[in-house]
Amino acid sequence: MLRDSVVASAILALVVTTIAALFGQLGVGIGVAAGLLLGSANGYAIQTLLGRATPFLAASMLRLATLSILGLLLAMVFGISAWPVMIGVAGAQLVMVGAGVRQGLRA
Repeated sequence: MLRDSVVASAILALVVTTIAALFGQLGVGIGVAAGLLLGSANGYAIQTLLGRATPFLAASMLRLATLSILGLLLAMVFGISAWPVMIGVAGAQLVMVGAGVRQGLRA
């Protein structure tokens, strides 16, 4: 499921960047794409932290803080507003939910 989420987020990142470029908003597209790629790593972070018996609340707070800080840093690197990056992170979470539902329906 995690691999499917990453692949789907990468494909979606390419689509978003292409569409944004066609509308003259390449910076926004790159921000959303960067957020999608960053957010797609969240599943692996969940798996790693909970695999090490980290308490769920602590793991959640650590992931939230890390994703937020990295999202802000990406926005600074690309010289854009932070909202497209964070929208991309949120989009990656929706992709992950979709992959989980898809896997659940197969079972």
